[in-house]
Amino acid sequence: MLKLIPRRILCVTVLVLFVSLCLPLVTGQQGCPTYQTSILIDLVNSVPQEVVVGGVVVTKVHVVYPDGTPVTLSPETISFLWKGNEGQIIIENAPVIPTGDPGFYIYSQSVTADFPTGTVTIYAVVCSCSDVVGNYGPTSDTSSDITITPSDISIVTIGPPTPPGPPTIQELFSTYGIAIIVGLLLLAALLLLLSRRKSR
Repeated sequence: MLKLIPRRILCVTVLVLFVSLCLPLVTGQQGCPTYQTSILIDLVNSVPQEVVVGGVVVTKVHVVYPDGTPVTLSPETISFLWKGNEGQIIIENAPVIPTGDPGFYIYSQSVTADFPTGTVTIYAVVCSCSDVVGNYGPTSDTSSDITITPSDISIVTIGPPTPPGPPTIQELFSTYGIAIIVGLLLLAALLLLLSRRKSR
């Protein structure tokens, strides 16, 4: 019985060491570093609400600390998730531009063919905002559905590309201008020749 005690102590010691070594790895896999305070987004507003592939959607976000103080992002990037019934796409570290009002940033995105169509919700991705001292946020993917601003809307409808319309006269002339001029000259010459024959 006394011989078993050292083995049990050894096993417990090894187990404690193993758990203590694994804990930092688990924390790192969550993708959001330890911070002094969280960064929040209290507004996500996208315009226009209807767009076709090839169009541009502009999203305004307001980034603050829990006490409402505006955040100065460093770097000035945020990742955005576009999620709909037809699929989703993540734009990693998209550049955002300060509007001049503290905490407000603008994100412009061209809608390409690989974006989901139909009703799509735009989210600021969890932990993709940071400041110069190492605070991170938001603490979850954030869209207008969960912000505290009742008037913001980050839900857009993406339609297929607009089919091309009939060519304009200017487009026809720029494409077939030389052929049209040659055809008109030939027609004029033919009419002149016919008029001379009739006069005889």
